[in-house]
Amino acid sequence: MEEHLSRRRFIKLAAVAGGATIAGFDLSVRSWVTQAQVQTPSFQSIPKLDGALLFDEVSRQAIAVDRGNLFHRLPAAVLRPGSVQDVITMVQYANQHALKIAIKGQGHSPYGQTQAEAGIVIDSSTFGAVHTPTLESVDAQCGALWGEVATATLPKELTPRVFPATCMALTVGGTLSVGGHGSTSHRYGAQVDNVTELDVVTGDGRLVTCSPAHESELFNMVLAGLGQCGIIVRARIPLIPAPSHVMLHNLLYTDLDNYLKDQLRIAADGRFNSQRGLMSRNQEGKWSFTIEVGQFFSPPTEPNLAALEAGLQFASATAPVSMTYREYLYRFEARNATQPINRPSPYLTLYIPASATKEYLSHIFALSPERARLPQTNGVETFSCSPLNTRRFTCPLFTVPTEEQAFSVWLFRSVDPGDQAALSAVLASNRALLAKMTELGGKRNVPNSMVLSHEEWKAHFGPNVWQRLSKAKQKYDPKSVLSPEPAMFSDHKESSDA
Repeated sequence: MEEHLSRRRFIKLAAVAGGATIAGFDLSVRSWVTQAQVQTPSFQSIPKLDGALLFDEVSRQAIAVDRGNLFHRLPAAVLRPGSVQDVITMVQYANQHALKIAIKGQGHSPYGQTQAEAGIVIDSSTFGAVHTPTLESVDAQCGALWGEVATATLPKELTPRVFPATCMALTVGGTLSVGGHGSTSHRYGAQVDNVTELDVVTGDGRLVTCSPAHESELFNMVLAGLGQCGIIVRARIPLIPAPSHVMLHNLLYTDLDNYLKDQLRIAADGRFNSQRGLMSRNQEGKWSFTIEVGQFFSPPTEPNLAALEAGLQFASATAPVSMTYREYLYRFEARNATQPINRPSPYLTLYIPASATKEYLSHIFALSPERARLPQTNGVETFSCSPLNTRRFTCPLFTVPTEEQAFSVWLFRSVDPGDQAALSAVLASNRALLAKMTELGGKRNVPNSMVLSHEEWKAHFGPNVWQRLSKAKQKYDPKSVLSPEPAMFSDHKESSDA
């Protein structure tokens, strides 16, 4: 078996790459070589590309960072593809030379999932095309932002069923590789439940068009598959008529039981088009609860809020605010632009069975502000807790609890840069919360939940789905070159190198 690139050899090749033109890869010494070093018969030249393969320090450092700031694994090279053929070519090249290869979008996964130490990382930003929509669907490349999808579809008065809940600057390929949850998911499921066709570059370097009717197993094992069987390069997204306006308002609660019951009731009957839950703790330590509800409409007809609110047990409500559908989609972007991007952020996102949610929340409520490390605005801490109807989530790799309803719990935890003690404490707290989740029959939201070992992945998916995924991995990525860092089929260390 060929020796994989070690960190020491990687440092050497990186030093070479910084000051000379790379010509290819030498199999005998497992290293990139310059034109001047091309002397051995084992040398394999870099294939001709429409784009560029970058070896400079700046490019490699930039792509080795994600939103979590927890892991920084330097690749040997960064591919900026000029065509789908470039992706095919470099995946084949990775197979020939036992290199790892991954693709990165905007880097919102916090645990280094899109990194490939001493391998190749594909920068998907050059794949940003969104084609002209038809009445039924729109085709988008993997690096297109969901905001760019909206820009293409809204002038046609069309929309995907599910947009990301709070950030339009996520890539199509990124969210489809992990699941994609939105404020309309209680009605329509995840984004992976709302795709009709994919173009995928498999791990053995083939371009395959797949759908529920053609190459269906590849289709099912790529959606929410974290790039283990193939790289999504194009997605076909079904469209529905878009509303022109949205009426938003908040239902406010002080009683947790009423809040949870109403959340489930609203999700079950689908009375509101949009639904998000928020939990807040003030400086005195008192918790309050909010349901943000939205109703889509097109003037002059306006929603009948009294009818929509019938039977709900909220304590009070904010005044309704009407906005355009575009304003609704982008309502968090100004806030997102001010968020610090250099803080270590060990996010935790989970799905808890509805029957166990109150018990689970008690463990979060018991955390002091110093231990919780939740985002704060004017001294008020917040995290989100929203319901879902599990029958809407049909993608095999997007696992949810077995009960008919569940809650998604999103803890956007972060610590100050350099505060290793605080980071260690939050990671330990995450592990405790994960253990409690497992005890109560919950499931992880995989990009934000510290799945760091082969055994954890097996437990997460369960035996039947794990067997399907393992077979697909062997079929579509037999040399295991794709996406190494989720550690799905091999373990890596949990410790951060931030």
